[in-house]
Amino acid sequence: MKNRLFSVSLTLLLVTICNGSLSIGLSLLYDNNDLGSEIGFAPKVDWQITDNDSLNHTLQAELDFLSMEGKKGVVMYDGSAKPLMLNYLMDWNPGDIFGLYAGAGIGLSFNSMTNEASKKEVESTDFAWQFQLGTSLTFAESYKINLGYRHLNTAEVNDVEGGHNIIDLGFRFQF
Repeated sequence: MKNRLFSVSLTLLLVTICNGSLSIGLSLLYDNNDLGSEIGFAPKVDWQITDNDSLNHTLQAELDFLSMEGKKGVVMYDGSAKPLMLNYLMDWNPGDIFGLYAGAGIGLSFNSMTNEASKKEVESTDFAWQFQLGTSLTFAESYKINLGYRHLNTAEVNDVEGGHNIIDLGFRFQF
């Protein structure tokens, strides 16, 4: 009981000190990878640690759903990558409407790749990392749209490189 009370008290203290806020979002991803280009999506949950006039720090959990299908050399591949990421973002909002952000993240990627000729499927769980840059537009007090670029590395699977160059178009609602 004491541990639970301590945890709740510590959480409330941190929320008060951090003046944080919670937000949820969804991004549409245009992914250019080793096999070509695909569309994916990523649900996100953000915890904004600071809330001041111009510079904010945010922790973000995201799960990406990326499809990878195409030809490498003479071999056709079909696969997917599902990276679960923890990101740190720094938002710079000099005004109330327009902002810039930069961030980096680490996590695990759950990969699956099938060689269509041999029907051999390889599954793996690998370390993943990413960096991102972008801009955000606030069009109501709690609504933001972001447009950004990120490079996501999910490791090589079945001779297919795990580098993803992603254009990210997202929506975020802040509580």
